[in-house]
Amino acid sequence: MHRLLVVVVLLLAGCSAGSDPDTAAPPAGVVAGGSSSAPSPRPAARTLDVTFAGGEITGVEGRVDVAKGEQLVLRVTSDIVEEIHVHGYDLYVDLVPGQTAQLAFEADLQGSYEVELHDAGRPLFQLRVS
Repeated sequence: MHRLLVVVVLLLAGCSAGSDPDTAAPPAGVVAGGSSSAPSPRPAARTLDVTFAGGEITGVEGRVDVAKGEQLVLRVTSDIVEEIHVHGYDLYVDLVPGQTAQLAFEADLQGSYEVELHDAGRPLFQLRVS
């Protein structure tokens, strides 16, 4: 009986903790005092779809211009085993025939960078970040 009373007291004490409006933690994203500090939502990522089949590149032109800080998703489909390399960013992704490989990154380095089929040394396009 004594243990039951201790358990009930502890449960009641736990239930009332934080219920005082003067000591309760503010909801997520709200700073005490009522002002909101929720971060601004990130803009949606820009998707670049590229296909390499029969020796031909489709889906992008020779150069792709993006804004510095833009979120990118590079999706590449190939009919050969290869590796995509984004120069300057030192990003790589393996290609398996018939499957779409995906590489997501932030274009945070200003300049022009080659995106290539790494093993073949064949450029897919130039990525220009400004």
